[in-house]
Amino acid sequence: MADWRTRAASLLPELTAVVERESWSCHVFLTELWQLALDGHREDDRDLLTRVYGFAHWCFRQEQFLANAAVVSFYEHVFDEWELRDAVAPWLPTEVVDKVRPLWEWRWPQERLSEVDRLLSGSGTPGERAV
Repeated sequence: MADWRTRAASLLPELTAVVERESWSCHVFLTELWQLALDGHREDDRDLLTRVYGFAHWCFRQEQFLANAAVVSFYEHVFDEWELRDAVAPWLPTEVVDKVRPLWEWRWPQERLSEVDRLLSGSGTPGERAV
């Protein structure tokens, strides 16, 4: 199993205090990670966003527990700050969207889901969307 704490500590020093709390799970960390992403979007900090979304996607590609944690504690909430939707959409890999979309369907009205689908349609590969 990959050591998410070691990777997080080296990639995201902004969240060192959260990483060092051994009693806190990766779910807590991923929730804090999303808060850091919000700051990055509001400040248009591409370096921070690259590290945040890179770490979330790395988690998504790991063993089942960590991948599921990334989906429910990070990706499920990426459009919760609705006013940032245009900024968030380009950072979402297609493979992640495919996995998290059923959760969005469950949480949102059809109008919001249609808007997200519009934002994500024809967006290219994750690398193209994020740069």
